[in-house]
Amino acid sequence: AQDTEALHRVKDVKFALDRLLGDPVGRVIDAQRLIAAGHSYGANTTMLLAGAKVDMNGSTVSVKDPRFGAAILISAPPFYGLGDPLKIVSGIDGPTLHITATADDIQIPGYGSGVADRLALYQATGASTQAAKVLAVFKDGSHSIFTDRMGTGGAALNPKVKVATRQLALAFLNWLHGKGTAALERWSGQNAMLLSQFEKVAL
Repeated sequence: AQDTEALHRVKDVKFALDRLLGDPVGRVIDAQRLIAAGHSYGANTTMLLAGAKVDMNGSTVSVKDPRFGAAILISAPPFYGLGDPLKIVSGIDGPTLHITATADDIQIPGYGSGVADRLALYQATGASTQAAKVLAVFKDGSHSIFTDRMGTGGAALNPKVKVATRQLALAFLNWLHGKGTAALERWSGQNAMLLSQFEKVAL
């Protein structure tokens, strides 16, 4: 997780998307309905694609890709070392879905980040643009519960959170595609026992 690596990842995504849309298979892709999504450091990449602006070498860097109309951010850590995290994401102007858990803690040598960081990023995202956003906080789930590690977060909770996360992403996409917020409302009701917090802003 180095400063330049986050920007290199954005370039990788843009290159891959250029190649995909330029390929014959690109003809069956609706380029007007592209969504970026990522977990953990991948969520940092996604925020940059969505319009987050970082400070590097005394200047502000923006690498937004306007082809992405929205972003799904799972367990997003702050942009340590790249300026004020809250200022970085305030200018994101597209809809965002934020997913985390009460035990969503990152602990690696020299770096620690808890769920409070995820909530602060959610509050700051789109603050200056009043962009629509949704937040879901699962009870007890760990940082890796959203990955393919089936043992993290508990054997009983892990599969439930994975299914609920997929369903939430689909409900969010349905809303983006003009089908209203009913699916989001149903999802929050059906998964109330799994949730610590759920909210929608400017939908």
